[in-house]
Amino acid sequence: MKAQFWLGLAFFLPLAQGKSQGLIIPQGISMVATGGNILLDGNWTNNGTFKHNDGAVIFTGDTQSVTGSAATVFNNITIAEASTTTIASGQYLKGYMICDGMLYANGNLTLLSTSEQTALIDGTGKGEVLGNVSMQRYLAHGFGYKYFSSPYNDATVGEFSDDIDLQSAFPAFYKYDETRTSSGWVDYTDPTGLLLPLRGYAANVGNSLQEKTVEIAGVVNNGDISAVFYNSGKTFTEGFNLVGNPYPSPIDWDSAAGWDRTNIDDAIYYFDAGITDPYLGTYSSYINGISSDGVANNIIPAMQGFFVHVSNGTYPVSGNLGINNNARVNNLIPVFHKPAPETRAVIRLSAASGESADPVVVYFDDKATVGFDKSLDALKLMNTDTDVPNLYARTGDKKISIYALPGENTGIDIVPLGVTMKKDGTVNFVADAIERMPPGLKPYFVDILTGTVQDMYKNNEYQVILTSGAHENRFFLVFSTGDISEQSFFRDAFSVSAFNGKIYVHLNMTSSGKGHILITNMAGQIVMREKVDGFGTHEFDAGWSMGMYIVTLVTDDNKYSKKVSIIN
Repeated sequence: MKAQFWLGLAFFLPLAQGKSQGLIIPQGISMVATGGNILLDGNWTNNGTFKHNDGAVIFTGDTQSVTGSAATVFNNITIAEASTTTIASGQYLKGYMICDGMLYANGNLTLLSTSEQTALIDGTGKGEVLGNVSMQRYLAHGFGYKYFSSPYNDATVGEFSDDIDLQSAFPAFYKYDETRTSSGWVDYTDPTGLLLPLRGYAANVGNSLQEKTVEIAGVVNNGDISAVFYNSGKTFTEGFNLVGNPYPSPIDWDSAAGWDRTNIDDAIYYFDAGITDPYLGTYSSYINGISSDGVANNIIPAMQGFFVHVSNGTYPVSGNLGINNNARVNNLIPVFHKPAPETRAVIRLSAASGESADPVVVYFDDKATVGFDKSLDALKLMNTDTDVPNLYARTGDKKISIYALPGENTGIDIVPLGVTMKKDGTVNFVADAIERMPPGLKPYFVDILTGTVQDMYKNNEYQVILTSGAHENRFFLVFSTGDISEQSFFRDAFSVSAFNGKIYVHLNMTSSGKGHILITNMAGQIVMREKVDGFGTHEFDAGWSMGMYIVTLVTDDNKYSKKVSIIN
């Protein structure tokens, strides 16, 4: 331990029995610890000034206290095994705490949060933290609604009363109920209402673009926590549930241990408040190492609320979300987390109206299918900001913000896109990034209304004027191993492929085209018939036996047939 003393000395006083009385910094004395650890088996008494630049204070005594007329801002704290430490006056922590013994916080410890880092309690500690602890969450701006969660097992809505107006005429605090037949948001402003572990909440922190720090207190959560969530098949909530980090430390959504996600899709969804209207904002998503906006990631900060989706099925579907300390991480700066270097082919496309853009990501993964994969694809949560377009990929009836395609491409992959506008306006589609595409594979942007087939390598922008409403069956991303043009692309009515025992039919009709698909076996028996229309990919999964099948598209004017082989 390197220590610098100004204007006097700090004293380590021994007791007669040989045990240290601890460290005392007298009034008017300053002490600076610039590196290393301070091991202390006695009391900590700070009546002067202590600056802790690096290292940890390790409390090793059987029974000791932290007190003094001056508050200490500790860098890191460790409570050693078999040690009992009591915090008897107001103290602060800017780094991490490892508690292998017993710590009685007594409402006298605050975990600080700044633009640089947020203090945390390490989940590997074998001991217990008892009594109230205060935790801060730094916000880059105090504008609009933020999604919060509670790191405590007994906190109430009233903890937010110092930071938001619970008496506002327009409710400033909400919980989320997926089972509702209309919007899932339920005002929750009763100060006695419990903040349940693993649940998320929305709080309106005000109208200021200045930075803000929110602080709440309670007895910290530790160990196993679980909750049940539902997909009731409702039109407005669509199986989404607002959940939250239940610990006073970040958690890793991708942790191999520490999670039970029964009937829970693998994607997570964050909300970013706008800066012009406190009630509006945009959503970003993350799954399988892929971020929709390059910011959303697997490290979820303390006090952070986020959405998950309970898998579709026979309604109502119940999903269990469970977590334990193995999912906790010691990341003091979770917003700056960087994922491992990416190796998969990725294209990032955005739709911008003015300065407001919305992204969709398409990537290639060997485990993917053309249909929706709950472990690889992220659904689309529609933005509430009316100035921002909603851009998404489509497969079947699913709208997707992150879409995985099979890794091996030997022909043409067609990805239908959808764009929803709240206002009329000019939309600029931009391929913000085209990364690690296999040799010979080219991405094209297709507008079938204008007959445009645009090589995104040669020109990564496409601009069009759109009216308010949904625009589907018009725009497409196409990946081709050969050069395509307007003439060649629109000539073939459809193509057929098979993957993982399923048959995929890629339609290439106009948006008004209608017909039906017949699938027959080699004996000429019709094994499936289905109506189809428009332009895009249709998935047929009927437990096909191995063998050859004939897929026929019948329209009012023509009849097309192609063979496909099922290999299980």
